[in-house]
Amino acid sequence: MNEHENAFPMDFWAEDPSPSPWTFQPEGYLVVILSDADEANRAESSLVSQGFASRDIKLYTGKQILENYEVYQGRRSVTDKVVGAVTADSEGRELYLGYAREDRCAMWVRIPDENDVPKALRVLADHDYVHTRYYGSDGQTDFSVS
Repeated sequence: MNEHENAFPMDFWAEDPSPSPWTFQPEGYLVVILSDADEANRAESSLVSQGFASRDIKLYTGKQILENYEVYQGRRSVTDKVVGAVTADSEGRELYLGYAREDRCAMWVRIPDENDVPKALRVLADHDYVHTRYYGSDGQTDFSVS
């Protein structure tokens, strides 16, 4: 598998000059917001030990998320901004950026089969996460921890 074939949806922020990263519709990804990078590394290790492939897991620190977003914002034209304001999931974007500003870590897990999501959630139950979203074939599902 080459590097581009193993790219995650958020990898295109820094690479793709189009506005698509904020209007994308990823499918088959579980996004877990964890308390910090150390906890994200522990959660990744737990998933791998339970059979999830390490190549299907990618971590983004809060700093990386904010830096990528800044690059993305700097490349957008006025038209992109107007169209994006109408079509983008602004609530989801602000939630994601808010967690990044709190220096939370986002862990993206490629899970194409929705039937495997409960297993991942069981593995993650003992980890310090605050929010989880699964992008499935029928849309997105949010799981919050209070």
